Amino acid sequence: MRSTSSIDKLTELYLSGSEAGASYTDESSDEDDNHSPRDHHQINSSGFNDFCVRNIKQAAFGRREIEIAEQEMSGLMTLRQRAEDDKPLKGAKIVACTHVTAQTAVLMETLISLGASVRWAACNIYSTQNEVASAVAEAGTPVFAWKGETEDEFWWCIEKAVCAEGWVPTLVSSYCNLHIGN
Repeated sequence: MRSTSSIDKLTELYLSGSEAGASYTDESSDEDDNHSPRDHHQINSSGFNDFCVRNIKQAAFGRREIEIAEQEMSGLMTLRQRAEDDKPLKGAKIVACTHVTAQTAVLMETLISLGASVRWAACNIYSTQNEVASAVAEAGTPVFAWKGETEDEFWWCIEKAVCAEGWVPTLVSSYCNLHIGN
């Protein structure tokens, strides 16, 4: 018997009529897709609003993609499991500008589970998985990213991630380059 691959699982989710408005192709049924997400007041189901994504309604589908990525990232999941109680990153404030994908979300959630506080922006206007960004925002993580950002929106997102009131990062991650702060 053949094991189910991640592609098979995603195909099954997509074909099963995943959450309304969610789409593996990054197309959204939201009628406001032609407007910038930053033009809208956004809030998740818990009242959290320190984020800006294309469509928060895609969060359930993004969560499924993250769960699939977790199955493929045994190293991070083992680290999370072994060190979660110790909180070795307690007090760390990490701001990052990387691709926003399901795999990046696993990294974000691992950093958080190890005690860090994180804020995230996309490093590429084309690579963001909108549904994953929505799932991250729904979980209460500050994320500023959507596929198809304009150059102005790109810099706005970075500013929102980096310049939060009362929050000074101790570590900055830009793509794959790490810079240690005070």
